[in-house]
Amino acid sequence: MKTLLLLFITVLTSVTLKAQIKGKVVDADNQQALAYATLAVGDSLQHKTIAFAYTDDEGNFELSLPKNFQTGILSVRYLGFTTYTKIIQQPLPKTLHISLTAVQNNLSEVTVTSKQKAITIKGDKLIFNIAQSGIGDGNNGLETMQQLPGVSLDKDENLQFRGSTGVQIMINGKKSMLSSDALREYIRSLKGDDIQSVEIIAQPSARYEASGTTGILNIVLKKNRTQHLNGSAYSYASYGDYFKQRYGGRLFYNDSLWNINANGYYYRGKSFNDRNIVQTIDLGDKERKLEQSNYWLPTTTSKSFNIGIERKINNHQLISTEWQFYNAYETDLTTGITKEFDNEELSQQVALTQKASLPTHQITGNLYYNFTSDSATTKIDAQVNYGYYKKDIDGYQQNDYNDTTSMRLDGTNQTKYHLFNTQIDYNQQLTDSLYLEAGAKFAYVNMNYNNQYQTNNQDLLFIPDSLLINDFMYQEHLTSAYSQLSYQQQHWNFMAGLRMENYHYKATSNISEQTNSNSYTNWFPSASVSFKKNNSIYRASYSKRIGRPDYLDLNPYYRYLDAYSLEQGNPNLKPRLYHSFELNYIYKNALNLSLYGYLYKNGFVNVIDYVENDNYNIIYKSNAAHGKRFGFSATLPYQPKKWWTLQLSLDSYLTSEKSEIENYSYDGNGFGYELSLYQKFSLPQKWSVTLNGFYVGKSNTATGISPAIYDMSLSVKKMFWNDKLALNAGCSNFLKQSAYKNISTVGNVTTHWVNKWETRRFYVQLTYNFGKNGNSKSVKETSLSDEKSRM
Repeated sequence: MKTLLLLFITVLTSVTLKAQIKGKVVDADNQQALAYATLAVGDSLQHKTIAFAYTDDEGNFELSLPKNFQTGILSVRYLGFTTYTKIIQQPLPKTLHISLTAVQNNLSEVTVTSKQKAITIKGDKLIFNIAQSGIGDGNNGLETMQQLPGVSLDKDENLQFRGSTGVQIMINGKKSMLSSDALREYIRSLKGDDIQSVEIIAQPSARYEASGTTGILNIVLKKNRTQHLNGSAYSYASYGDYFKQRYGGRLFYNDSLWNINANGYYYRGKSFNDRNIVQTIDLGDKERKLEQSNYWLPTTTSKSFNIGIERKINNHQLISTEWQFYNAYETDLTTGITKEFDNEELSQQVALTQKASLPTHQITGNLYYNFTSDSATTKIDAQVNYGYYKKDIDGYQQNDYNDTTSMRLDGTNQTKYHLFNTQIDYNQQLTDSLYLEAGAKFAYVNMNYNNQYQTNNQDLLFIPDSLLINDFMYQEHLTSAYSQLSYQQQHWNFMAGLRMENYHYKATSNISEQTNSNSYTNWFPSASVSFKKNNSIYRASYSKRIGRPDYLDLNPYYRYLDAYSLEQGNPNLKPRLYHSFELNYIYKNALNLSLYGYLYKNGFVNVIDYVENDNYNIIYKSNAAHGKRFGFSATLPYQPKKWWTLQLSLDSYLTSEKSEIENYSYDGNGFGYELSLYQKFSLPQKWSVTLNGFYVGKSNTATGISPAIYDMSLSVKKMFWNDKLALNAGCSNFLKQSAYKNISTVGNVTTHWVNKWETRRFYVQLTYNFGKNGNSKSVKETSLSDEKSRM
C-alpha cells in the first residue's frame, strides 16, 4: 500500500502544470459568495469550450487553461443572475473578483426555474445544486430533500437513501447529532431556499469514518454575513388513526461578526404498530403453528431546543459552540395474543398485556474552531463533542394462559450513555492541482445498562430467576487517522486515501461475572477517478467499509419478549467488513445513472433459533453471513411544461447471501426493485400541487419473498403576504397500501410476517416567516453521529 501511495504522489507531481486563473464569484448587491456558479472559457468564436469549472462552497474557483492558450471569452452563469462575460488573453490575470447582478423573470405569476447544471461530481461527492434546480422554491427542507436522486422518506418521514434509513446526515460538512425526531423537525423547519446544495456521498472517502455502507447526505446551507434578523414559526396537525400536533420555530441573527441561531419544537401524538406473525414448524410427525398478533400503542410527548453561537474572530479564524436539549415522555400499551396449534388443533393460547413509561433525556454540545489562510490554501478544523443520553423503562408485562394461570413481570430498566470525541482536520493545497487532507480522531463511549425484574410465577418463566437482574457495562476507545490526496486537471480528478482505525472495547456483565474485551486495527483504503467531457461526467470509486455491532448486542443477557420469544445478546460478535464500489454517469447535469455494489463477510444475521424441546424462540445476532449485493439506480428530472416538474427514480438490486450457522443455515439469491415518481405543478396565484408515489415490486431474498407494496401522497400549498405565510395541506399514503410483508423459510421453520402502521394521514401546516430577507447560516452541529448510530 505504501508503495502504491508513493507511486501515486510521484505521478501526480510529475504532471506538467497548466496555466491557472483563480478567483471568487459574489453577489454584486451584498458581496455574498455564490457557490457552484458555472464558469466556461471558449474560443473567440465561441465554437469550442476550452476550460470549464464550478465555484466551491465559498464562491472560489480555479480555471486550468492549456499552456498554448492565447485568447478567449470567459462566461460566468448563475441562476437568477445576469451572465458575466470577459475577454481574457495573455498575459493572463492571476486572480479575478467577479460580481454578478441579480435579475428576476416572472411569467403569468408562475416562477419559472431552470435545471441548468443541477448535478455535478466533485471528488467523492455527487452535488445537487438546489438553487440552480429550483426545487427549493416554495418547499420546506423535507420536501426539497425528497426530490433528490435516491432519497425518500420512510413511514415516519425520516430521510432514507436507496431504501435505507442508516444514511448519515451532515449540516455544512459537520455530522448532526440530532435524534431522528429532532433531526426530522430541524430539516422540516428549513425553507428550501435556505439550502444551497446537497452533497450525496454514496462512497465516503478516507476522510470520513469507515462505518456503514449507506452513505452520507451533506446539507449545505446558504451563507450570509450581512446584518439581519429572521426566523419562522409553524403549527402542524394531522389525523390518521390518531391525532398528532406539533409546534415549532427558528430564529437567526447574523452580522459581520456574529451568527446566532436557535430552534425548538413541541410534539404530542399517538401512533401504532400492528404486527402479525405466523410461524410454521415441521416436526416430522406433526406440524406446529404459532399465530401471534401484537398491537403496540405509544403516546409520545417530546420537546427539543437547540442554540448555536458562532463568532468570527478575524478574517482567518472563527469559533462556535452548539447545544441541544431533548426530552421525551412516552407511555406504551401493548396487547396481543398467541395461539399454538398442533396439526391444526388449538393446544395453547396466551394473552399478552404490557404497559410501560419511557422518559428520555438527551444533552449534546460541542466546541469548534476553524482557521483559513489568506489564500485559502491552508485550512484547519478542530472540535470537541460531548453527548449524554438516559432512558428509563418502568412497567410490567403479563401473560394470561387459557387454563386461567398467569405470569407477570414487574421491573425497571435504565440505560445511560456518555459519549465524547475530539478530532482535527487539516487541508493543504500543495500545488495548483494537488491537495492534501489529513486528520485524526479519538472517541470514547461509556454505557451502563441496568435491568431488574421480578415475577409472581417462576414456573411459567422459561429462564432462570437469576437472569431477571442484569448490570452490564460497556467501554470503548476508537483512535483513527487518515491521509488523502486529490489531483485535479482540466477534465480529470483523482483521489486516493487511507484511513487507520484502532478499536478497543471492554464489555462486563457484573451479574454473571463475565467480561469480554477485544482490540484490533483496521486499514481502510479508498480511491476515485472522475472525468468530465462536454455534457457527460463519469466516475468510478472504491472504498473499504466496516459495520460494528450495537453496544447492547454484546450484552449476553436474556430479554424476555413474550411467552414464546427470548432475545439474547452475543458477546462474540465481530465487526462486518465490506468492499464497496460505484460507477456513475451524469448526462447534461440531469440524468443520473449509477451501478453500485459491495462484497462482505461476517455479516450480521438476526437468527431465530426455535428450541423444539421447550417450544420457544431464541433471537440473537450472529456473524453468520457472507455474500454480495449489486444495484442499479437511475434518476431523471424532466419538465414537460414550464409549470410541471417531475422526477422519475428507479432502484433495483441483486443479492446473494449464505449462512452456515447451526440451525439457521441457508444459501440463496434475491432480486428487488423500487419505482418512485415525484410531480409538482406550479399554478397561478402562488398555488402549487405536489403528487408523488412509489411502487416496491415483489422481491426475493436469500430466505424467502416480500410481496409488492405501493402508495401515493398529495399536497397543496398556497403562499400569502409576499411569501411570508405558507399554508400546506394534504394526505400522505392515501391508498393505505404501505406495510412490511415477508415470508421466509430456514430449515424446518417458515415465518410469515406482516407489519402495519399508521399510513394514511391527513394533515395541515401553517408556517410564518418573519424578519428581513436574507439567508441564514447554521452553526456547526455536534459531531457524534457515528457513536450514536450504535446505541
